[in-house]
Amino acid sequence: MDRKTVTTESLNYIENNIKNKITIDEIAGNAGYTKFYFSRLFKQEMKVSVMEYVRERKLIYATREILNGNKILDVAIEYGWESHSGFIKAFKSYYGFSPSLLYAMKLEIIHFGDRDMSNCNFYKIMDEHLSKEELFKVLCEKMIEHGYDNQKLNKVYNFCQSIYGDRKRYSGDDYVTHLLNVSLLLVQMEAEEIVIYAGMFCDVFRKTNVAIDELKENLPDSVVQILIRLKDYDIEKVGLEDEQCAVIKIAERLHNMRTIEYMEEREKQKRAKETIAIFMPIVKKLQDDKLISELNEISINCLK
Repeated sequence: MDRKTVTTESLNYIENNIKNKITIDEIAGNAGYTKFYFSRLFKQEMKVSVMEYVRERKLIYATREILNGNKILDVAIEYGWESHSGFIKAFKSYYGFSPSLLYAMKLEIIHFGDRDMSNCNFYKIMDEHLSKEELFKVLCEKMIEHGYDNQKLNKVYNFCQSIYGDRKRYSGDDYVTHLLNVSLLLVQMEAEEIVIYAGMFCDVFRKTNVAIDELKENLPDSVVQILIRLKDYDIEKVGLEDEQCAVIKIAERLHNMRTIEYMEEREKQKRAKETIAIFMPIVKKLQDDKLISELNEISINCLK
């Protein structure tokens, strides 16, 4: 067989075994060559090593499943990663940010396109109008369900209630329900545990007079450091360099968008523009024609 035919058949073999822990020996053996000869042949044709190509294809398939609402850990195991951290590292190396931020951006895209949220597994809880007690119970359950250690949650929540007090939202709901919903979104995005706790104080410097020393006395230092950075964080200026702050900001404004009757058109256009600018290159990597078409449609509707 000529080089192109060998490569094409090998690509098909990889696609057909994408969920298996395939090795270069298996792929080369299927092609009928030694791994050394096959590796050289493959790289000459594809301009990338065999296992780099396999890893990229696995990540693309995994990303599609994450965008469909499947849990990150489940997807990682399904596509052959032995640990959650190993998958996150590979994902960040390929895309430049974590799957949690991918969740967040996908949700914003759905909002900007006025899409129905009912089919989004990781967003369904937001359709429920719950009291702070009910929301806290759901948050506890969701953290356990997603494998988080929620031993600090009671202390963090009690402190949150103490500093926000009886503050209400314009809807008349306890203000704490907004903060719990932000944390719930972060759980469903599978953000870091410290990010989930920080989400419960996402606007603490805007809405309360709490001192940093008081935060340090009642919260883990890693959470306080996020809140200090979050205070002056501007996603438009800084972009995704501080991913912990970025995902909190997106979760916060996602819940705000769910609970206001309208958003000023100028603000909607600005947010849509920055999100689509980040999201479109990812979608192109996924070669998802349907999603590319949706993004183009949203761009026309929101950015004209």
